[in-house]
Amino acid sequence: MKEKHKGKLKIIIAFAILFLVVSILLVLVFYAGKKSYTVKFDLNGGTLISGSLEQTVTRGQDATPPVVVKDGAYLLRWSSSVKQVTKDMVIEAVWEYETTPGIIYQTEKNQNFAEISGSFEYLRGEVYLGAYYGDKKILGITKNAFSDRDGITKIYLLDGIFYIGDEAFSGCTSLTEIEIPKTVTTIGDGIFKGCTSLERVVLNNEITELGAGAFEGCTQLKEVVIPNGITEIGANTFKDCSSLTTITIPKSITKIGENAFSGCTALEAVTFYEGLLEMEAGAFEGCTALETITLPRSLITIKSGAFNGCDNLTIKTRFVQTATPEGWEEGWAGSANVTYNYNNVVIRPPIRFEKDEGWQ
Repeated sequence: MKEKHKGKLKIIIAFAILFLVVSILLVLVFYAGKKSYTVKFDLNGGTLISGSLEQTVTRGQDATPPVVVKDGAYLLRWSSSVKQVTKDMVIEAVWEYETTPGIIYQTEKNQNFAEISGSFEYLRGEVYLGAYYGDKKILGITKNAFSDRDGITKIYLLDGIFYIGDEAFSGCTSLTEIEIPKTVTTIGDGIFKGCTSLERVVLNNEITELGAGAFEGCTQLKEVVIPNGITEIGANTFKDCSSLTTITIPKSITKIGENAFSGCTALEAVTFYEGLLEMEAGAFEGCTALETITLPRSLITIKSGAFNGCDNLTIKTRFVQTATPEGWEEGWAGSANVTYNYNNVVIRPPIRFEKDEGWQ
């Protein structure tokens, strides 16, 4: 009987050892197959309060979001889930602006959207515009909504807005900087007209229409990049922007409107690309700092006085002729010098050789 019990005990011990060995092997295989990933947190303009911006997370485990803040905004969400990480990730903070008091909205019953239609006169300093009015989505800013609010210094616009109406920010004489959200495709006429402190504007590449007189009288404007989606620079768009020194006309532009850059007295360099077809009267009138420009071969029409008052300017064109090209009005160059060339090689009258008596 004892031998029988000993045999059972040996079998039990053997199974226990086998179970232990198999368990250890499974654990080793499990951990050998696990991998660590790097999770980076992008604050998107916010400030870190506590936690880590870069974390190493074992596959299938959770990352721990840091504690962050941003002036005038609250953290709406992180751009991706931090749960059960299975790859290297960059997770961006998504902020929602806290709407500044004093904004007036326009809405209709039974509609799930609204517009910003006005503002109170007392608005001062930095203004934040949120994405919602109650439970209604903000689609745009209407005409003259912030006109003549001369105490506003900066405006933070929401993502999701699609349009900004005529003269929406005109006369905001203390406004220094603004960035147009990537969702905006249309900005109206005279949107920043008379914003005499405006120095920098960021326009997104989705904008397809730049209203006439958009920056007229922005005397401190030093930097603006015209988006590649724009096909026309309207009349008076940059008129009297007397601090603007350089401008590049994108390949997409086919027309420069009347007086578009007139009075830009500090403008020293303009870059044109092939594709420009029309230039209206007075387009660069009074740009006294301009010294040399080269007009593209594609240019078909230039109206009279396009370069009036550009007394120090030499214009290079790519036409092999000395007469005014067809479609170019008389007096288009004003008092500027004109050099006709081809591929930037100046064409001079042909040299005539008299045959020497000793030549065969």
